[in-house]
Amino acid sequence: MKINETTLANGLRIVTAEMRESRSVAVNIAVATGSRLEDFEVNGGVSHFLEHLLFKGTKDYPTAEAISEAIDEVGGHNNAYTAEDMTNYFIKVPARHTELALDILAGMVTEPLFDKTELDRERGVVVEEMHMWQDDPQRLISTLYPGLLFPNNPLGKDTLGTEEVIRSMPRQAIIDYFKSHYRPNNMVVSVAGKLDHEIIVAQVEALLGDLEQGELPGVQTVGRDSNEELVKTYQKDTAQVHFVIVARGYPYHHADATTMRVVAAILGLGMSSRLFVEIRERRGLAYIVAAETTNYVDTGVFEVYAGATIDKAGEAMEAVVAELERLRHEPVGERELKKAKEQLRSGVEMGQESNANVADRLSRQLTLEGQLKSVEDTVKEILAVTAEDVQRVAHEVLAKDHLRAAIIAPDPEPLAKLFAKLVK
Repeated sequence: MKINETTLANGLRIVTAEMRESRSVAVNIAVATGSRLEDFEVNGGVSHFLEHLLFKGTKDYPTAEAISEAIDEVGGHNNAYTAEDMTNYFIKVPARHTELALDILAGMVTEPLFDKTELDRERGVVVEEMHMWQDDPQRLISTLYPGLLFPNNPLGKDTLGTEEVIRSMPRQAIIDYFKSHYRPNNMVVSVAGKLDHEIIVAQVEALLGDLEQGELPGVQTVGRDSNEELVKTYQKDTAQVHFVIVARGYPYHHADATTMRVVAAILGLGMSSRLFVEIRERRGLAYIVAAETTNYVDTGVFEVYAGATIDKAGEAMEAVVAELERLRHEPVGERELKKAKEQLRSGVEMGQESNANVADRLSRQLTLEGQLKSVEDTVKEILAVTAEDVQRVAHEVLAKDHLRAAIIAPDPEPLAKLFAKLVK
């Protein structure tokens, strides 16, 4: 795989991955904007709303149907996602239709119509998406805990915003936000598959080279302290108790960010991880239990999620906290450490077989980290993690006074009281 990077005069970054055996291309345009750049009470959810609206019509493809038909006619597919710190639009097509994919995406990020009728109709669609996620406890619980870790910061808010704001946000305010964030020096074009870098650069420059760069809004960095409140609860008539135990993690470039990934893998990656074996296989307390870590430019999140039997939720929570404490105080064995590192290594390496994954990885790196890191360097960092590193990082991040929890249950208060007792 051959990686090339070019920056246009207007600040637009272009990165390509030539995958000679591929018959297709994955084309991404990523924008460094998301919910953490919003004012939740004023325009919370505008980044995600824009993600919807840009599919509703452009100058050359004036309707949502026109965009969809153009992609369907060549056998391609398209989608997008919005996160706290970026929005990513992507199309995958046979390689012979690369220019079409670039043309459609370029039109979306430069010339969306913002038709008032379509815009107002889409308000209802976004609100229904909120309702759908509110019916899904696994998604709903992810909106409860950020405020505990990042109080008084947009990072602690839901990327979807609120129904009230989405229904009332003026059309012009949405357009103004678009114009201030969708600038070439805030975008990355990433293409992976069967391609020629110079041809891609020429095509992108013809489409986006005339865009004017501008001053970009800054990110409100998080404060040093978490919320003093330990638990966020949500009463809901569910068949299971859903709970998440979280702590602050590390930023992208922190020296211990990779070690934290190994910590999460040991605890909750796969069916032989500590949490899965102890809580599901040995005790039968939950169907799903997993751990993961997320990074941002200035902080991070570690989380353990479990969906537990109602009458055994307390035992499941006790078991999770006990496993966190065990990793903090007992050195991990050589075999278990090797397994966790190999899982992470293999995930990175096997991800390179998909041009969609490659394009996404490259766009995320340039957009959020400002530089590219090779697969080889990533693997080296993983393999360099030691048992001493794991225990040191676990001891720091997973200290009881750093832990917070979110709970969804028919009666969440007893479990909330138990958690408060467990972390004191």
